[in-house]
Amino acid sequence: MKCCLLPDVKSESEKVETMSQRTNSLDLIQGLQDIETPHGVHLAGIYKRSFAFVTIRDRLPVILTKIVDTLSREKDEIIKQYGQESAEEVKHIIGRISKLKNEVVTNKPLQRLPSVDIDDDKNVWNEYLDERTRIEGEIPCWFNTHWLYCECYLYRRLAQEFALTKTLKNYDPFRKQKQDSFTGSIGSIIALSHYTMDLINRTENVSSAERKHEFIKLIKVDLWGNRCDLSLSAGAESNQSGNPISLLESLEKDILVDESKYIWDLLSKTDKQNNSLIVDIILDNAGYELFTDLCLAAFMVTHGLTQKVRFYVKSRPWYVSDTTVNDFHWLVEQMKTSSNPDLSALGEICANHVQNNIFTIEEELFWTEPYDYAQMKSRDPILYAKLSEATLAIFKGDLNYRKLTGDINFEYTTSFLESLRGFTPTNLLSLRTIKSDVCVGLPPGKAEAIRAKDENWLITGQYGLIQATINSGCPCIQRTC
Repeated sequence: MKCCLLPDVKSESEKVETMSQRTNSLDLIQGLQDIETPHGVHLAGIYKRSFAFVTIRDRLPVILTKIVDTLSREKDEIIKQYGQESAEEVKHIIGRISKLKNEVVTNKPLQRLPSVDIDDDKNVWNEYLDERTRIEGEIPCWFNTHWLYCECYLYRRLAQEFALTKTLKNYDPFRKQKQDSFTGSIGSIIALSHYTMDLINRTENVSSAERKHEFIKLIKVDLWGNRCDLSLSAGAESNQSGNPISLLESLEKDILVDESKYIWDLLSKTDKQNNSLIVDIILDNAGYELFTDLCLAAFMVTHGLTQKVRFYVKSRPWYVSDTTVNDFHWLVEQMKTSSNPDLSALGEICANHVQNNIFTIEEELFWTEPYDYAQMKSRDPILYAKLSEATLAIFKGDLNYRKLTGDINFEYTTSFLESLRGFTPTNLLSLRTIKSDVCVGLPPGKAEAIRAKDENWLITGQYGLIQATINSGCPCIQRTC
């Protein structure tokens, strides 16, 4: 399967020109330091030996360029779907995105946001910009401010450009890439649907020991599904191949922390008599990863580990491949209408769960606001209270991990609980393949041993973390992971 975006083919002269422009733009960055990110500070592009620096210098401009390519290539299709008026708006958006790209590479100050017609959270972003300006002593610039903030700001700016149009308010520039990540992984999806349906069909004949074993397997499949990340690949092809179940044993050595058995203990021992057991899943990528989320959720419901699963989606296109409401419904429909009987049956189960409110799709603006999760209790107490209703909240992927830890470069041996800085609405599980510089909860010497073998271990997605915090006050388990 080919990615929907054309390869970035350049002549040698163009490559030289691009490198020259990049070198010149770096001269505009005040205080650039040729060091790794020090421990105890927020990740930022100011540190040249960090993934934040590489992202702002290289990955974000590539993502923006590919959006322009997509709009140019799909212009006729867009006009056909959205009307002739959209032609001029596509041209306008291409110009705006090109301007945004220039702001990034030349390290311009971040701008205040105008009002938009939908989900108008401009005050949140503008107040946050004012706050960062006070803290930093000047208007934040792309490389000089916190990486988490400026990267989220980029996607908010992108959403704004479409929201300000008349015809393209609902256009998702990443839609085809996300859909291709599902269809390009169809072999793995069919294999996993067969495995999941077998577990569902023989629910009554599964022993407690086998149920635990299979639950932990699906947790790990869900973990490795997070490898399919279009943001990490800057929009390039990112698919799963092979049988996900048969691959698990070979991947076991790459799970650096595995606290999955504590999640089994929590869900299997919690009193279910009141029929109010809720599991929240704060989603990451659409496509293949979302499919693994659905497999885990369907298993948990069928095997009595929860009565309800709430899926939290992004309210706007975000980080290239993050799941929106449209992505969720599209994927379930693809499952239902598949010619493969197992995939179709699993799709029907998911659709019925949605219809019966066993699966619910939740939109909350907080997920696309500039705050990390330690700020949720004060910034969005309603959402914090909502998460507190759940027995377990599963946070998927790298961006959620960065927001859980505040994107602070903690010492690797810092406990996961400490890194949350008070964010404890309920029992938490983080499933994340490591794709950025922040990582906590490792045994002493573990990070150093891995780095001796692979100096890029923090950014490849090769290694995984299954990290949990179980409330010490929980009546079933007296433990904090």
